[in-house]
Amino acid sequence: MSRPLFCHWQKDIAPEIENKRKDAIAALGLDLEKTIPVFDEATQTAADSLNVPICCLGILIEEEYKMKSAYGLSHLGLMNDLAISRKIPRQDAFATYVIDSSNYLTINNTLTDSFFSYSLLASQYGIVAYLGVPLITETGECIGCLEIIDTKPRQFIQTEINFLMITARWCLAEYERSIIKNSLHLNFDKKETKNKSQKDFPETECTSSTDELAIKPTPNSEKYIRELSFQLLNQLIQKLSIPLTSIIGMSSVLKQGIYGQLNSKQAEYLQIIHDSGQEMSILVDEIAKLGNVKSEVNLEYVPVDLENLGTQVLQSLESSAQNKEHTLRLSIEPGKKIWNLDREKAKKTLYYLVNTIIEGSRSGGEIHLHISHRGDILKISCRVNHPWLGEGISLEKIGLYEEVLNNKELSSNLIGDEDRLNPENTNLSNLDYDLVCLSFSAYLANLQGGSIYLQGSVESGYRFILSLPISPMD
Repeated sequence: MSRPLFCHWQKDIAPEIENKRKDAIAALGLDLEKTIPVFDEATQTAADSLNVPICCLGILIEEEYKMKSAYGLSHLGLMNDLAISRKIPRQDAFATYVIDSSNYLTINNTLTDSFFSYSLLASQYGIVAYLGVPLITETGECIGCLEIIDTKPRQFIQTEINFLMITARWCLAEYERSIIKNSLHLNFDKKETKNKSQKDFPETECTSSTDELAIKPTPNSEKYIRELSFQLLNQLIQKLSIPLTSIIGMSSVLKQGIYGQLNSKQAEYLQIIHDSGQEMSILVDEIAKLGNVKSEVNLEYVPVDLENLGTQVLQSLESSAQNKEHTLRLSIEPGKKIWNLDREKAKKTLYYLVNTIIEGSRSGGEIHLHISHRGDILKISCRVNHPWLGEGISLEKIGLYEEVLNNKELSSNLIGDEDRLNPENTNLSNLDYDLVCLSFSAYLANLQGGSIYLQGSVESGYRFILSLPISPMD
């Protein structure tokens, strides 16, 4: 077994994870009994390409792991219970470990494995070799597993793992795209029916005057256009994420040399394509997440592992940091690490604060994030250290950063009424990218009852301090 087992070590977090998974499955209609062609295509393609007898795709629904597609289950015995019912209790499925950890699991030989040799799948169904990869939705929820199975020992290599992970991403992305497409068609059909009804039963107050029939501007017309543009942007982002996934996945396969050896120049160009695709994918995800800010004014406190939160933020910014030759480092003071926070807002606040330093600092620095707390206040220090410029944020930026942090119109009221949303009525259009990031981060901190300020001096160097109210877990 090449991956450690996962357990819900923090019992308060488990219900939240389960509820999010349940909502994601329901939203995609995967809790319904139906045949999904793209899943069947994925299992057959994976089985044929990797030369394995069995391939399954399943979804974890409450206490059962249900197979939405299965290929070759007859190899486990004709008319076996698994082939007939297409489901297995959660605690007996290997896929449960994949889904709970959101990571792949390989078992080369269950017969010699001290843990899995006693499992139901090994003892009753004769499963010997296993490779499972997670099915992760566009919103980041792990809902199921794509798995290949053999009845004899097998050593899974990295290229096979990569191929199965790409297949999992592809089939779920295709299914999500079909759901979006069907939803758009349904809305269009409803509008067509409504228009036909209005044509068959015209209102008596209508006139034949072309001028009177024209759409007249109303006080809410601009707001409507903005909302329409926002919805269109969301659809375009989702469409963009699908080819990006293909670019990242296929370039990853090619640079592994699966379809032939590459010369140094080909390998270099493929690495650039792969890295650029990953950076674009991260940016697309951030654009999509920004769309939820206006509707997320209320705070939703959940248990948050601060070390895990900081790690996720730095990992998502790794590509941007590398482009500017920065290195990222995280440290956290000893003691309690799980506190109540609004996870998404805290994550966005930290993301854009670190991004401010990445974009506003000269290349070649080390950006250090240190997490600590003073009583019920979370303190996060964010600073940069250059090998030749010394420690601290660039002095030429300090005045601009102080101006942004002291500007209440930008930090406290960044998202407000319709007049404030108009770029002509704000100074946002004139700000550099790092200043917009800082302003947005300050707004989010203010929304959570916290603040961002500069600390230090010309001699010792300046750093950002993010201060947020927190409360410990019981």
